[in-house]
Amino acid sequence: MEKDLTRVDESYIKARVLEVIVDLILSIELWNRGLTRNSAGKAFNAVKALISALVLINMQKLIETVKDEKERKWLSKKGYSAPTHSIYGLSLQLKSIGIDVSDLINRALNLHDYQYNGFDPDFSRYRNKAEVKYDLEYVIDTVINILPKLFKDFWGKETEDLYKTLVKERETKV
Repeated sequence: MEKDLTRVDESYIKARVLEVIVDLILSIELWNRGLTRNSAGKAFNAVKALISALVLINMQKLIETVKDEKERKWLSKKGYSAPTHSIYGLSLQLKSIGIDVSDLINRALNLHDYQYNGFDPDFSRYRNKAEVKYDLEYVIDTVINILPKLFKDFWGKETEDLYKTLVKERETKV
């Protein structure tokens, strides 16, 4: 599912919400095909899209919490894209305005590391697939639970239909 994202506005947020759902559906499918590292990558991408949408929705509140002008400028120009190197910091800023997704971010970042490093003992936080599955299920279940609450103003028929597919996939697999 591709959406034209030339503008950063309500349609951008809606596209990001759809991306979250589609990426989680793909993550479940990939896991069940035995492609665990690809699955982990899709779960990470879903969380990254979620953070992107959350930052955009809460941009004004986030800017008000930042004291440094340089940081405020970065947040207003680039924060919505949720660069990988910045998503933990963005999660802390979101927490400061009452949206606590820091544990979700930590687990998604662990899955991102696993996507690239597998079970390499020098780089991976995981020793086996059961540990990966535990975090993958946590990420999927957490997003399923928070998505409708956080994005109710951006929820349409297409989103609802895909969301129902995601919930059904999660109930039967992983």
